[in-house]
Amino acid sequence: MDVVSRVERARTKAFYQLLVDRLGSQSWAERKAAYVKLIRDKESKFDIKLPIESQLFTPTENDIDWYILASYLSHDFPYSDSAYSSRRVFPYAMAIGAVAEQLRSVPSVGDVLDKMLANNNNPETQLFELLTASFYLKNGYEVAFIPENSITWPNGKKKSPDLLVKSGELEFYVECKRSDKQTKYSLGEEEAWANIWAQVSHYMLKAAPWSIVDLTFHEKVSDVTEEDVIKVVNLAIKADEQGVRVGAITAKIRVIDKVGLKRHYRNFSVRPNSPQQELLVFGDIDSNEKRSVATVASRVIRPGTNDDILNMFVKDVASCVGAQWRCDHENSLSLRSKHFKSLVNDGVSQIPPDRAGVVHVWFETRDGIEVEKLRRDKNVDQISAYDASETSVLGVFVHAVNYYPFEDSYEWAETVQDFARVPHLMGLFPRQTLMLGSDATNEVEDITHWEQDKAAKSLR
Repeated sequence: MDVVSRVERARTKAFYQLLVDRLGSQSWAERKAAYVKLIRDKESKFDIKLPIESQLFTPTENDIDWYILASYLSHDFPYSDSAYSSRRVFPYAMAIGAVAEQLRSVPSVGDVLDKMLANNNNPETQLFELLTASFYLKNGYEVAFIPENSITWPNGKKKSPDLLVKSGELEFYVECKRSDKQTKYSLGEEEAWANIWAQVSHYMLKAAPWSIVDLTFHEKVSDVTEEDVIKVVNLAIKADEQGVRVGAITAKIRVIDKVGLKRHYRNFSVRPNSPQQELLVFGDIDSNEKRSVATVASRVIRPGTNDDILNMFVKDVASCVGAQWRCDHENSLSLRSKHFKSLVNDGVSQIPPDRAGVVHVWFETRDGIEVEKLRRDKNVDQISAYDASETSVLGVFVHAVNYYPFEDSYEWAETVQDFARVPHLMGLFPRQTLMLGSDATNEVEDITHWEQDKAAKSLR
């Protein structure tokens, strides 16, 4: 294990230990056993005659038990993994784990941990609070969590921001606002697609095996039927890799490199629903695209021991199809690119009007480059025009993050936008301006990560 891997392992394990120590080893053992049972129950129903992806256990992203389990499995259990999900967890775990020992002594941190570990299906709120506290600790601040409703305002009301931070004579409050990972519209759109793909993938496995369909919906995905998509897929099959359009759907079919894929499977087993599988099927890995795969396996193996979980690998493939899809309908783009003015207002309202404070907003860029370009423009317009004249808030920091799982590794990217009432507010962070960063993290100024992604795509 190289130096970087050892550091990452130590930080992830420190995050794991911080949470398990607070929860209690016996309580964690019981919760871990219950989670493992869910996985085994799902995997026990596997039918090799059907596409494997829909039969896999998919961790719920807002389940703190999975976050702890993923940290436990990392590095030491290479066969036990759910790659797309765990690669999202690890950056948080390492950023918090890097200062886990300091966090243990932060006033009222136990209250935050207890609320997160209550498994209330919303651990992201407290996770972001811990991440923000870690960020200020790494920048040399003294940090204290503030008990809820513990501050009496001049008007007699009781409210409280999340943190009080100090550095020398500098002291201010911090409020943390975590946006939902996706808008309700975006989640609904993906659910509509999943229902479509369940039918279309079965059709393609029969009518166009070893092919990929690239789809663009020009109307709301929820208004499209499986029959509509099958109709345009049929035309695309006959069009010999030329684009076709039927109604409000554009489609293009291209073939999978069957020879290369089969050659790989002869020599290696591959975890389904993983970046490596995505690379084999599509020829690249792209976190900004929405993709689906349906694989019928000839043979499935489970390497490791009987204690391993999430260790189903495909050894040979009978058939495989894929899809890449997007929606460019105006309503879809608008509703998926929600701005954060309301979150900013909620955050500002928690800062006492007679005290200095800042607000941090956190969100994930999960809907692609075009949506994030629209969202940035909206945030600039809406937040810049926000009236904070009745407050003493110094400014707002909006943190955008994306995750990039690769075949054998992963990366993350974070873009920070500041909306300040005073000059040089980023100077509050002398050591590190990225919450997920460390001293070794490269920072690129004057460009967002989605702009970098777009530039990289143009060079392919």
